[in-house]
Amino acid sequence: MKVLIACEYSGIVRDAFISMGHDAISCDLLPSESPGPHIQDNVLDVINPTFDLMIAHPPCTYLCSSGLHWNTRKSVDSTPENVIYTPEAVARQQKTKDALKFIKMLWEAPIKRICIENPVGIINSRLPFMPRPQYIQPYEYGHDASKKTGLWLKNLPMLVPWSEDYVQPRLVEKNGRIYNRWANQTDSGQNALPESANRGHDRAKTYNGIAWGMLEAWHDQT
Repeated sequence: MKVLIACEYSGIVRDAFISMGHDAISCDLLPSESPGPHIQDNVLDVINPTFDLMIAHPPCTYLCSSGLHWNTRKSVDSTPENVIYTPEAVARQQKTKDALKFIKMLWEAPIKRICIENPVGIINSRLPFMPRPQYIQPYEYGHDASKKTGLWLKNLPMLVPWSEDYVQPRLVEKNGRIYNRWANQTDSGQNALPESANRGHDRAKTYNGIAWGMLEAWHDQT
């Protein structure tokens, strides 16, 4: 197949498909972090009907549930009768609208098979035409990590978890309750990756097991 990996700079999904003989290329505004076919450009200028499959990883900063509270921060002058948002909240609200527009344009791209990958967020509540996503976890594909991720699929089968490679969590007790935690989580459930300039960049990378799960599910979609 001719495969476009949209919004990918790591090359992880691209290289998985190339390894099985597919004509795969990644595209992102950033350069590729690994050698291989890559277009550094706006993916909307690259999309065309010659691709058989597009796997897209659009930025989630302004879509994921964990950050949406910043969109609703109110000014000190706000009242119940006259809601005034902070300038930062207004700016984020516009960026959320732009991010949703980008999702819509990817979904409506002239490519037969499409997967859009994103964390839990507002895609379905704000874009009701989108199908229900399949949610997957890295620990279902051999990684000691938790990161609930949605896959919105068009003309593609769902991924099949690797039951033999399922990674068991450690158990944490808190206030008399038991919680599952994996290696990338603190005991409280927060991401354990330390704060740094590259934290968001590193967290956005696709896990290798998930990339191979995609390849396993879709390699023969001709």
